[in-house]
Amino acid sequence: MENFLLYFAKVNGLIILFYLLYLVVLRKETFYVSNRLYLLWGLVISIFLPLITFTKTVWVNPEPISKLIEVVPITDGKKISTVSETPIDWSLILSATYSLIAIIILLKVGFEIASFFYKIIRLNKQKETNYTLIYANSTENPFSFFKYIVINPTLFSKEEFEHILTHERIHAKQWHSIDVLFSKIFCAVFWINPISWLYRKAMLHNLEFIADNQSLEKVESKYEYQKTLLKVVVHQQTLGITNPFYQSLIKKRIIMLHKNQSHKRNAWKYATILPLLVGFMLLFQIETVAQVKENSKVAAYAVEVEFDNLITSKTTDGEIKEIEKSFNEDNILKISNIKRNKEGEIIEIRLEFSSKNNSKNKNIKIVQGDKPIKPIRIFIKEDKNNEKSVGFEEVSNLVSVKYDALKVEETVEVKKDTYEYTFNNMVKNGKKVNLIINGKLQSASVKSKIPLDHEFDIFKELDEKDLKLKYNIDKKEGEIYYEITTKRESNISKSDAKYALEVEEDSEYSEDETFSRIDKIKNNKTVDAKIALIILDGKEIDYQDLDKIDPKKISTFGITIGSHAQKKYGKKGENGVISINTKKNE
Repeated sequence: MENFLLYFAKVNGLIILFYLLYLVVLRKETFYVSNRLYLLWGLVISIFLPLITFTKTVWVNPEPISKLIEVVPITDGKKISTVSETPIDWSLILSATYSLIAIIILLKVGFEIASFFYKIIRLNKQKETNYTLIYANSTENPFSFFKYIVINPTLFSKEEFEHILTHERIHAKQWHSIDVLFSKIFCAVFWINPISWLYRKAMLHNLEFIADNQSLEKVESKYEYQKTLLKVVVHQQTLGITNPFYQSLIKKRIIMLHKNQSHKRNAWKYATILPLLVGFMLLFQIETVAQVKENSKVAAYAVEVEFDNLITSKTTDGEIKEIEKSFNEDNILKISNIKRNKEGEIIEIRLEFSSKNNSKNKNIKIVQGDKPIKPIRIFIKEDKNNEKSVGFEEVSNLVSVKYDALKVEETVEVKKDTYEYTFNNMVKNGKKVNLIINGKLQSASVKSKIPLDHEFDIFKELDEKDLKLKYNIDKKEGEIYYEITTKRESNISKSDAKYALEVEEDSEYSEDETFSRIDKIKNNKTVDAKIALIILDGKEIDYQDLDKIDPKKISTFGITIGSHAQKKYGKKGENGVISINTKKNE
């Protein structure tokens, strides 16, 4: 919808530009045929130019993704239905109303065409070389429509009849009905813009100037031709899609008949539209696309769980909407043009960051093709001066956390029991990953374990040189090694910590287990729930409200502490933040 509104605004802006230039610079010139081409091409360019875009590539340095997560997925296998009110979609109502009016106008055009052919089907016809003459005793106002010329010969003398026929033959020969019909359809689609109707009126006037000017070259008396114009003033009924001999601009037509021909050197005025169109392209039709520089020394890693700033080929439409909602403070994230393959994987996508304070400051990334997209990281980073920058980055080295409900080729299973986290079956790009945890190479047959009171410190892939230098291990072709180091929580101050990671055991739902999760939130050692900021589905709640939550509806919960919590939530987050999400209506 937003893309269409932007296109709609650009088309109307261009038609206003073409009309104002014609009104100020070209209207008084006698280059009628050139004016016709200018006005006709003005419509065509206004429609198609906004569809042409140029891409400007900006190369940026890659940044690693945070190695720790603040979200806790719970896969209890149950669907919880919630009742939510659907707000009135005013944009849909307005667009439907606008479309209805446009359709009515188009139907009226179709009705006029049908009426014309129905009217002439029983009339006498005289076939000529370049046109068909229709004799209609009931029609008072002569007119033409494409190759048909309709006239009542009984109302005019022989000389007047020849004047009118000469005029209408020019309309038919030069296909002026194309201009009339095209401008009518344009007005039907963009009916809300009054300039589009004035533009059409200018086109019709210019067509009459062309026919009058060329008719004078063929008639014997200019005076008698003007008398013919005045005679048909009283006959005004006609169809809106035709070229009537009478138009409500007789005075203008007679003035233009006596106007001296413009000098050929004035033809330069048509070129004045070119710099304006170039300016339009530079201002509105160049999109900046950020591309990440290849840098072997910088590797980005992410964990594919419910992470609100990472989009993969398997991200659902609902998850994309939630990601858009999470960026709504200083920067607006819009995700559109999503195309999926038969397996439901995303193969095309368009992402755009725009600033609320500066509408011209945009960061756009477009991915197109027939293969599933690589994971895209959406980041907002802040430097020492508290200046924020936003962007996108394709993550080629994706390591994802897998639960039984997910089907992802690059995975590592994470479990949590009473005393430790357990890592098992870590795979990257279909290959088994060898883990070195706190300096020890883990056995492939034994699950790797990390104590509960430890935080991640390093999580990265080792190349052949680092593997040999640090651990004296010779890396064979096709082998993958990851280095993981941890620190005790007591060794990490709250000011330095970014996230607290908790992963629930993947098991079927039970009453005792769910209530123990609520207890874990209340008794968590990382933060004091009684003084921490508690967020439930994006809304702040009190500590006492924890008991009001239906345990079965809990989907995820996480802990955020330290400077990250304060940057995100301000002073409210100085004692830590507990985020709880419930399952959406499925």
